[in-house]
Amino acid sequence: MVPIQLAAQAPDWLLPGIRHFVNPIADPLEPRLGIGLISTNILRTQGPERPPFTRPVDTREFQAAASIGATVPMFRVAQWDNGGVVIAAQASVSARFRIERPSRDDFGQDWLVAMPIEIRLDDLTARVRITHRSSHLGDEFSKEAGAERIEFGGESLDGLIATHIRGIRFYAGGGWIFHSNTDNTAVLLSADRSDRFFVQTGADFEWRPWQNELFDLVGGIDYQSAERTEWEETLGLAAGVRLRAGARGLRLIARYVSGLSSLGQFFLTPEDSFGIEFTILGQ
Repeated sequence: MVPIQLAAQAPDWLLPGIRHFVNPIADPLEPRLGIGLISTNILRTQGPERPPFTRPVDTREFQAAASIGATVPMFRVAQWDNGGVVIAAQASVSARFRIERPSRDDFGQDWLVAMPIEIRLDDLTARVRITHRSSHLGDEFSKEAGAERIEFGGESLDGLIATHIRGIRFYAGGGWIFHSNTDNTAVLLSADRSDRFFVQTGADFEWRPWQNELFDLVGGIDYQSAERTEWEETLGLAAGVRLRAGARGLRLIARYVSGLSSLGQFFLTPEDSFGIEFTILGQ
């Protein structure tokens, strides 16, 4: 009789449990499993994405932010000393809810599905991926405010390359949107503007000030800009503490995002948001 554990043993290249590229901590739309509470002024000024709709008088409001997503290593393609190549799968949804409203209105969601290839060569790491992104306006908010949903999203080829210098990881890259639904929005058509290219750069750090392997201080800065926004930027900042538990962990950070909104349905609306976020880390 063959032991069950031997019969079910998988090849070591399948579901290897290895990551070669760490998701940028300050990017508000990177896949993760977390919940947060933010204060935002996104409804103070209406952007030109859609016709006018009813907005509240108050300039700021609290919203709950939920991110449900993960990056799962699928196949180990190559391995060498201090590096290798892994093909992974990513999927996530980032949603917001207007918790000050009695009905807890769904404000909107951004979806991301991607297949990244992660590469490491000593201190140099890279991620190249095919990405699908779409954005949806909350039904309750749309019904109450009279806001129309716009077509935002598409498919892109994007990449980031990173290196460590004195304990800080610096990364930079960008992407080419080879199919864009945003191109068909009235605001881009009237401005004769395309949605084809975007850039991203930033830095992350980990610091262990105590003689304790359980806790790390973490932080990051992220800058993004795109042709669809006429290269106006979105800046993200994050800082907090991480609790290690083997290959897993917990993270509590303060997050600040300023510039044009990271929500696709409001991609031309100025927004300043700050809050706290609790995240479960899988790798």
